[in-house]
Amino acid sequence: MRFLVKMGYFAAGLSVVFLSTLAIRPIATQVVFTAATQKSNTPELKIHLLAGKSSQTSISSKTDFKHESTNLIANVLYRKPSDLYKLMAPSGAINANVLWQNNQAQYWYIEEQRNSEESIIAGLIKNDPQAIDAGFKMFDWGFAHQAYDGSFFLTGDRFHSTSFFVQAVAHALLVIQQSPYSQKYADQVAKYKPLVHRAARWMISSQIWERGIKRNKAYTHRRYLVAAALGLTGKLTNDQELINYARQSIKDGLSLQHSDGVNPEKGGFDSSYQMVGVVYAQRWVTYFPKDSLTPKVVLMINKALSWQQTRILDSGEISSQDNTRTAGQERRRNGKVKTVSSRSALRAFAYWASVTGNKKWEAIARKIAQYYY
Repeated sequence: MRFLVKMGYFAAGLSVVFLSTLAIRPIATQVVFTAATQKSNTPELKIHLLAGKSSQTSISSKTDFKHESTNLIANVLYRKPSDLYKLMAPSGAINANVLWQNNQAQYWYIEEQRNSEESIIAGLIKNDPQAIDAGFKMFDWGFAHQAYDGSFFLTGDRFHSTSFFVQAVAHALLVIQQSPYSQKYADQVAKYKPLVHRAARWMISSQIWERGIKRNKAYTHRRYLVAAALGLTGKLTNDQELINYARQSIKDGLSLQHSDGVNPEKGGFDSSYQMVGVVYAQRWVTYFPKDSLTPKVVLMINKALSWQQTRILDSGEISSQDNTRTAGQERRRNGKVKTVSSRSALRAFAYWASVTGNKKWEAIARKIAQYYY
């Protein structure tokens, strides 16, 4: 890959253009730093991704907190923060871990504590301290089961389950830092940073990493989950090695996408896990806008959402027909049959509408919301 960099200074601001030439498909990325407005001393960053000659995707410089605060996410997914922790036990255990705690299940899974992420973010957006405290309580239950090496030794499905929890903790802490409550919760962020860092470092230890990615082979969405877990923790803790491993996972995921936009799961497509992977990939774009892989991630997301659009019925319902995982084949950790996650689909379209400013994605998100909510 060759890069041509042109730089010029103008009275209105600084423009930096990166043009990359690919052997197969010409792609250019343009990064523009515009002048600060009278109301802000911070330059606005916009990224324009051009595929060929006809299409262009602009990427907003808004923080993740601002994207999470967009109308459809804040007022649909986060409408009632208490709903996000209503299944939590007084101990902080939630979902299947409550069954394990009550001797009603053989295994516990650290991933179940990831409900903490949405509880905290909803609390930040809706000014609900109880929701935030509930999220911290879920963190505490999880980290109380952490071993000295950073692992959650007795959890089921160790690598995959840990990646869910690491992503949730790192993401929530980063959003706290961007929120108006950053100072109020600074001590909590300082408390959890070394704990999530230790868990992420365990994930990249040689034998754990090799076994983990081998077990993830059939699931494209897990590439973006792992990338978000390691990348966001690397961002939070200034650990470049974690970010390097995240980039490996991103590259692997990108290589798997079909030409029609499908990110395969277990040898076929799945309209639920397609969106789960996209949600995690979107976080890469938000936190690493200037990374050389990001233009390819943006293209992947656009293609993945375009394919997903074909699975949405006129009513707004998401079709599960011929899904490989969420059409009755698999069960969740609590034993219930897996179904399509309308929550992930709504989030994927609404968040991308905020990132790109593309009203098409917002219209699809509204259609989903009207059917399911």
